[in-house]
Amino acid sequence: MNKFEKLKQSLKLTSNPIGIKLIYDHTDENQIDGIFKEANKRNRYCEFVKKASNGEFLKIQKGDFSCKIADMALGFQDSNNLELNMKLDILGLKYILLFPINQEMIEDYDSIILVLNPRNSMEIIQAYVKLYKKPLKITCGIISGVCSEVTAYVIKRNEVNFSFLCAESRKNGTFSDCEILCGIPAKKVEDLIDTIIQ
Repeated sequence: MNKFEKLKQSLKLTSNPIGIKLIYDHTDENQIDGIFKEANKRNRYCEFVKKASNGEFLKIQKGDFSCKIADMALGFQDSNNLELNMKLDILGLKYILLFPINQEMIEDYDSIILVLNPRNSMEIIQAYVKLYKKPLKITCGIISGVCSEVTAYVIKRNEVNFSFLCAESRKNGTFSDCEILCGIPAKKVEDLIDTIIQ
């Protein structure tokens, strides 16, 4: 059993932990496992994340999003109006891989996203405080949502963050009223998992 499956069981998660890996123009595409499927229709980024939490392996890129905010937050489209600290502005970004990381360990992932309830969230915050000996400060609401608060911000700032999601991801039923998302950068995953499991 890998560490992500242990994390899922320890927190009693109903969804798979989602791995995120950024793929750049210079990446040898032969390194991308054939299990990843390209989007067959445009969706909101949060919908792609939900699909990955349900077991799908996705390779998404510019033009796959039905939500303009996702294109801007993930760095596929320029915007002078978007708060810089919530935008993933990495040159040469070609794809984002989303996958159930407890089912397939992909090397050099950038971050993970967990679909949580308030109790799980409390356990992660307690583990963070115990491990780092400081309160967890979260950033919400500048540009609400999965694309900015628990993907772009987490990877760019290398910090844990939570999202209460955007209105659309609640309205369209992608996530339930009881679900909160947490993003954890790869560099902090190992220690946090160990602390949570203990």
